[in-house]
Amino acid sequence: MAPRRIPRTAAALALTAALLGLAACAPEGGDGPGDDPTREMPTRDFVFANAAAAPTLDPAEVSTLETSRISTQILQGLVSADPSTGAPVPSLATSWKRSEDGRSYTFELRRGVTFHDGTPLDAAAVCANFARWAAMAAEDGRTPFEIVLRTGAPGADPLYEDCTARTPSSVVLTLTAEYIPLLRALTHPAFGMGSPAALAAGTQRTHPVGTGPFRYVSGDGTHVVLEANPDYWGALGDIGTLEFRTIAEPELRYVALHLGEVDAYDQVGLDSFAPLAREGVQVLQRDPYSVSYLGINQAVAPLDDPQVRAAIASAVDRGAIVREHYPDGTRVANQFLPARFAMDGSDLRVPSYNPQRAQELLEESSYDGEPLRFYYPRNTSRTYMQEPEKIYADIAAQLVRAGFVIDPVPVDWSDGYLERVQDPGADHALHLLGVGGGYRDPDYFMASLFGSPHGEFGLQDTTLFSAVGRAAALSDDEERSSAYASINDRVSRLLPAVPLAHPISAVAVGGSVASFPLTSTGFEEFNRVRLTPGT
Repeated sequence: MAPRRIPRTAAALALTAALLGLAACAPEGGDGPGDDPTREMPTRDFVFANAAAAPTLDPAEVSTLETSRISTQILQGLVSADPSTGAPVPSLATSWKRSEDGRSYTFELRRGVTFHDGTPLDAAAVCANFARWAAMAAEDGRTPFEIVLRTGAPGADPLYEDCTARTPSSVVLTLTAEYIPLLRALTHPAFGMGSPAALAAGTQRTHPVGTGPFRYVSGDGTHVVLEANPDYWGALGDIGTLEFRTIAEPELRYVALHLGEVDAYDQVGLDSFAPLAREGVQVLQRDPYSVSYLGINQAVAPLDDPQVRAAIASAVDRGAIVREHYPDGTRVANQFLPARFAMDGSDLRVPSYNPQRAQELLEESSYDGEPLRFYYPRNTSRTYMQEPEKIYADIAAQLVRAGFVIDPVPVDWSDGYLERVQDPGADHALHLLGVGGGYRDPDYFMASLFGSPHGEFGLQDTTLFSAVGRAAALSDDEERSSAYASINDRVSRLLPAVPLAHPISAVAVGGSVASFPLTSTGFEEFNRVRLTPGT
């Protein structure tokens, strides 16, 4: 999902005025741990190196790992994800009740919680956030809210209906139809609650104000400093000052840890695993919970020709790509859902590597030697693709050997790569990208990729979009698994992209770390980090 600038239209200005009024509402009483005057504040410093800058600090705009990781420390949702199972557990809501028809959820809010600016958390504040997310999705589209709650899916009613403050401490979310993944979806950082006063001021993308264990001090998505929140309602942990630094090159992240400049870093490079092991550095590996792919834009001729797409897939040696450019344990992908869901298609049609067949398909197709503009990101490591430049070089060489003409388009990740390959008016024919799991449900992958038309694939298959929506509404586990397996089969025939890998990714932690709360999503909560005494 690409970051977007939210326009200041008349509707947005009206919403701002409403938010200012909501900021004055106060919740019912109740004391939280943050009110304890004897509470001991943590004083330790901790520096974590991200592999890329966060394009915004507002997770409601974009679902990149770095934005989500930083915002997780500041903003909290009604529910959070259990680190082991991904199941929803209480956060700002202590309990919830689902209606019999599955269309409404009543949440009881935690008492005595305040935002970092002193604004109290109440039902009106929660509804102010939902109103803002709905307005953003309506005006700009491709936000996490729009994708999850289908506010832009053609031929379908939006799932979100409204948010109502039943009492100051009780809030009701109403949907237009049953949506089984709702509670799991609400664990995503995109649904973290911001202070209504801060939302009205329009500062959320640069200075988010939440209820979390850390509050914003300074910086931007490249280098941000947070400090422990003395009024936090829960456990603060060991870290007093938390700093996120961007170090794009994997070798430099390794050097920074080796020199003690950072305490931990994400996206351990392939060449660093062995040196870290020799040095006795702890390397924590995430289970495969992402997918990388070669995107094919069917809006660009001749990629609307199924034979051309099949030729591209036949030309790509996915096994070699995984062996050469991914850590051990990475699986070759032939579909887009990670194996943990156990919803594999039974009739998958993604062509296997066969360069001779690729040449035959190409000769039979409408391809006439047109250069295909192939976009790939530079100066970044992603959970789904640590070495994009090298992967591009190998895939491009394989395509050229099959008879394609490739026009390379390198774009720095920080220079709007996501926007460019997801822009319906752009000229990308091929591109490298991927999706990391945002919450523990297959709908996150399928809705993001194939739930609605967007500029990345140029796909206009309304029956596929409807199938993805229907699968999310199924409550029977067996029926739901069958629906997603069928979608996997269908996507493999359409070939909007060639799935490459379900990768392993890893975090390296220095000697100051006793334990690190690794998650498959990468949205670790740093107040759960335990530091070694005296280091």
